[in-house]
Amino acid sequence: MIKSVRLSGYRSLRDLRLRLGRVTLLRGENGVGKTNVYRGLRLISSLARGEFAQAVATEGGMRSLLWTGNNEHARLTAFSAEVVSEDFELGFECGLMPSAPGDETAFRLDPDIKLEELRACGRLLARRKGPLVRMAGAKGVMTQVGESLGSSESMLTLVRDLQNYPKVLEARLCLERWRFYHSMRTDADAPARKPVRGYWSPVLAEDASNLPAVLQTIFETVQGHVLREAIEQAFPGASLSIGTGDWFHLAWHAHTLPRPLAGHEISDGTLQFICLAAVLCSPRPPPLLVLNEPETSLNESVYPALATLVAHAAKESQIIIVSHSKGLCDAISEACQIKTQELTMRFGDTRLRGQETSKTCIVFDDEDE
Repeated sequence: MIKSVRLSGYRSLRDLRLRLGRVTLLRGENGVGKTNVYRGLRLISSLARGEFAQAVATEGGMRSLLWTGNNEHARLTAFSAEVVSEDFELGFECGLMPSAPGDETAFRLDPDIKLEELRACGRLLARRKGPLVRMAGAKGVMTQVGESLGSSESMLTLVRDLQNYPKVLEARLCLERWRFYHSMRTDADAPARKPVRGYWSPVLAEDASNLPAVLQTIFETVQGHVLREAIEQAFPGASLSIGTGDWFHLAWHAHTLPRPLAGHEISDGTLQFICLAAVLCSPRPPPLLVLNEPETSLNESVYPALATLVAHAAKESQIIIVSHSKGLCDAISEACQIKTQELTMRFGDTRLRGQETSKTCIVFDDEDE
């Protein structure tokens, strides 16, 4: 379980520290930087997947994602993050590519990872400073890793050896398995509406393109009854089935209709709920699940059913939900017996409401005084 995360120098997050519970709710109005929390966490996970440079490029490059400063604090030239879990502690810092003579590169938008450090129980497991990486082997002795490492590549991507670096590999696999969902499409051409070839699919793709296969997988596992109960709670009298064969397709049964609706006929809100239900009923739950604005297209009448699914999923996964819907946050707060943390913005700096003028912004979980 992740105890805390710190994001510093990233977009509107000058210095944000999150102390996480089993379920963490972050709510705020549009434009206060909620989505930056989601994106910042996603960047941390991309380190372990070997996609850090690509993820930074998608956001416009390093110059675009650095904290821009305000009339109280100067612009930051580095993005740093820390993750503290029950099993490990990871910290890293990256900045702009050097432009000194002899150091020129065509990849000027890439991040230059200057420092990485991984610890477990206070003991140093791996450290990277510039291009040099040292790791502790199975006997705890720190040795330099000879393999070449690019300036935008994490030291975690070097670890493939469970026998010699078991703790380092465990940390990498944990970060790699974090799962993120934001704005799954529900428009007329959404991938979720289309039939797919039938194959066992325990994890919903981020664009929900394998939705029919995932739903059939869930129906054939112990999670099937949870999914059916959630649909009945959200849409009394309705049910969902999957047409199978070489191709799988959605079949939505509403009690007032003489025939089931196909994927292209299902309403946007109904499809959004089905996608979220598929995420929360996954037979292969992730260590951390992050949902950004899951209330999109949903009617408030389905919030209690969604909250019930969140409480169920939290038995296996730690969950962070970023939302601007008070109704949804209230429903989840009641189902999970937690508090909603309110985010706001002061001079371009995302803060916790009530801590607008504090030196750093710390979001407390429910166990804190």
